[in-house]
Amino acid sequence: MLQPDVLRRGLAALMLVLPGWWLQDAAVLHGDALAALILAATASWLVFQRMTGQVAGQRDIRDQLLAVALVTASGVLATSVLLLGEGKQVMTLAALVLFTLSLVAALGNRRQLALVVIPILVLYLLVPMLPLFEAALSYPMRRLSAVLASLLLSLGSAEVRLSGTEIFVGDLQVSVTSACSGLTLLQHMAWIAWWTVLSRHRGLWRRAAHAAIALPAVLISNTLRVVVLAIWASVSGPEVLASAGHAYISWAAVAVAAFLFFAMGSIYKPSK
Repeated sequence: MLQPDVLRRGLAALMLVLPGWWLQDAAVLHGDALAALILAATASWLVFQRMTGQVAGQRDIRDQLLAVALVTASGVLATSVLLLGEGKQVMTLAALVLFTLSLVAALGNRRQLALVVIPILVLYLLVPMLPLFEAALSYPMRRLSAVLASLLLSLGSAEVRLSGTEIFVGDLQVSVTSACSGLTLLQHMAWIAWWTVLSRHRGLWRRAAHAAIALPAVLISNTLRVVVLAIWASVSGPEVLASAGHAYISWAAVAVAAFLFFAMGSIYKPSK
């Protein structure tokens, strides 16, 4: 028989998770962006587990003051949305995040708030905003991959030229498109990194420092993918870029990125 306190906390957790899912865009959570669905599901599970689990520490007046401060900040942001010409979506989501966190502070305590702040941010802000993040990061990631790949290719005997995100190897032109930007790879690695740091460390900064290794791992792996594709196309012809082998190389890049992440992350000793 479930205790009333467990039922109350379970209901509170469910009421926090459902609006987060309601905010998700169906176009983000299907198809090529399946990693976003996994990320949202992971965040939801963490919110539910941490809201229903036993949390050390008693509630006091500071928890209520924090709840009031957060809901006040949420109201200020919500009011500001009416005055803005741009950025309304970001401000609205941020206001919802602060309001949700104020509920956590009111229902629980500061310790519980600290445990759910990251998954709440992911569920309410990061996943719904993924299309905007991808649009903002697409060209920088493509450009960086093209620059790094051209530097590696220039070590060979063929003439290599770079124009924007276009790499010219002799007479061959290789375009670093959005599909080759590494953003999808970064989404896969974000999920791997998240669970790795959650299981190995305590503390936000230690977890963040370890998770940050995912970015260089993605850049190295994606650069190698572009280089391999360019060399393969220069030998066998540009038609190989549309073959099934392209997909196999992409999945191999995920494995390489994961290996690099774990190899470089071995410098961090588990803190629990």
